[in-house]
This record gives sequence, C-alpha cells and structure tokens, in this order.
Amino acid sequence: MQTPLSILLIHGHGVDASIWDGIYADLAAEGTVLNPDLSRLTSHTTVEAYAEELAARLQAVSIDEVVLIGHSMGGYIALAFAERYPEMVRGLVLYHSTAYADDEDRKAQRQQLIKTMQTESGATFIEKQLPKTFASDYPADQISKLVARFRDLPTEALIAGMEAIAGRPDRTHVLRNATFPVLLVMGKEDQLIPLEKTKPLADLSEQISLATIDNAAHMSMVEQPDESKKILFEFLRRL
Repeated sequence: MQTPLSILLIHGHGVDASIWDGIYADLAAEGTVLNPDLSRLTSHTTVEAYAEELAARLQAVSIDEVVLIGHSMGGYIALAFAERYPEMVRGLVLYHSTAYADDEDRKAQRQQLIKTMQTESGATFIEKQLPKTFASDYPADQISKLVARFRDLPTEALIAGMEAIAGRPDRTHVLRNATFPVLLVMGKEDQLIPLEKTKPLADLSEQISLATIDNAAHMSMVEQPDESKKILFEFLRRL
C-alpha cells in the first residue's frame, strides 16, 4: 500500500503562497499539503538557502518524503532541494519553471531590475512585471486585483529573491539523473519561460513528462485552475 502523499507547494517570485488558493483545497484531498510563504524573507539570496529553509521546515514537522511543486522561482528552489535531498523527493513538478540557468543577457536584465527596485520600489516592480505573467486575453480587472494584493511585498525580499534567481546554476543534471518522476507544466503563452525553449528538458530522461496548458501564460493556477488541477492530479495519482 502506498504511503499518503505529502505535497510541498513552492510559490514563485513577486507573489506569495496565496497564489495557490485556486487549487489548494482540491490538492489537499490527495494528501497533506504544505504551502509555506517565502515572500517576506530578506536573508536568503541564493536558491540553495531557500531550499535549506524548506528542508528545516519539513524536518520540524517530521516529513521525510515530499512531492515538490515549484512555480517559477519555486521550481529553481525545488531543483536545489532535489539536488541536495534526492532521497526525500517522491516526485517533482516544475510548474512554469526551468532547469536552465540564465544566460548573460537575462542576468543583466535581472540586475537592472534590482537597481530599479533599489531606486524606486518593489511596488513599482510588481505593477510593471506582474501583468506580463498573464495571457493577453486574461481579464485586466483580475490582474489589477492581484497587483493590489502583491504590490506591498517588501522591497528587500523582492531584491533578495531576484538575486537568488540571477545567481542560480544550471541544474539540468538533476533532471537527467532523477530517480523520481518529473512533470514539466508549461503555458503555451508563457513569455517568461517559453515553451519552445523549455520543452527539450523532457528529453533528458524517461522519468520526465510534459504537459502544456492552452490559454495560459505563466500563471495557469490562476488562469486555468481546472486544467491545472487535472494535470497535477494525473501526475500525483501515479506516484
């Protein structure tokens, strides 16, 4: 008999744990769901530090095996966790995320965003960047509500998170050597983690499967929650 699942949701940069609200309750029917909020941490400037934070939180509640579902930056953290603690990983979902490192142009763009936040504010960053994570036809009033929700995230935490993203290494070897099932969830309209650039990761190992979501960009848990839940349930029930 399979042991019950413990699922660890890891949100991305520029949002908080509430980004999973649309699918959290249904996932909880599949097992224990942990949904930590990392959005206000200012002391972590590497994805490895965030991974260690999560490992400590799991240890504190005596969980020694998890399914990692990491969105965007959360996927980078999940990969760092899986690299350090492969024996704890029952399954891994890179949710609008990638195992590739930033190229030099992208790193430079991130450094410019950090400078902008330092001179202006995190709120300005959220107001400019968050709308870019949604498909072109997603309702503007819904995007505005989310901007209002997340614009007050601490600037220092947003800067620390951006530094961690920019400094992350390539972790394609984690996928290539994975001994656990891996799922890549991609939005067909995602401009931040483009499908065409990311889908070759699925060829690294027979452990990896790929699912794409129509009419979604970088936030399918919000844009297409029903399809997101369907895809995740199919993966979770195979574990």
